[in-house]
Amino acid sequence: MSRQVRKLVSLVVVMLMLVAALALCGAAAAGTTVPITPKTVVSGDGGGWPSGCRDVDVATSQSSFLFGTTVYRFHGLEHWCWAGGAIYEERHGWSYDGSSTSCLNTVYPSNAWFYTYWGGIGSSGHYVEERAHVTNCVFHVGDWKEFYPDVKIWIRADGSYTAATSN
Repeated sequence: MSRQVRKLVSLVVVMLMLVAALALCGAAAAGTTVPITPKTVVSGDGGGWPSGCRDVDVATSQSSFLFGTTVYRFHGLEHWCWAGGAIYEERHGWSYDGSSTSCLNTVYPSNAWFYTYWGGIGSSGHYVEERAHVTNCVFHVGDWKEFYPDVKIWIRADGSYTAATSN
């Protein structure tokens, strides 16, 4: 085989690999906002206010439109307990499930604060946003595309919450 033919074959192979790598990037999952009511809320002794504890896992994911596989899933995790109209225990965090083509580069510090949801009680609601920087590292040769998964969760002292996700 001549040198020019070998170069041409090599170029075609590299181009096919690039097309396959870009196909793995997939289409971003559409952002969602979903209010969810609590499964169980028991009446507390705080003047008729509900009380209880709850854990939620809200995730956003990136899929490959070509292969129909999940490239990664980024989770926002929230645990809280409430009584007397206030949230008295709150913990939040994140988790990550990635394929072999997915690289978790950065997890940014959480944005989180309490807010007044009802009755003038400043700790009757809590907001948290978990964000990351993920790249699609095909064949571990380089970063082909960047993603910024974002999970926002608003929790309330009645056990309900609302979540929004984006990529």
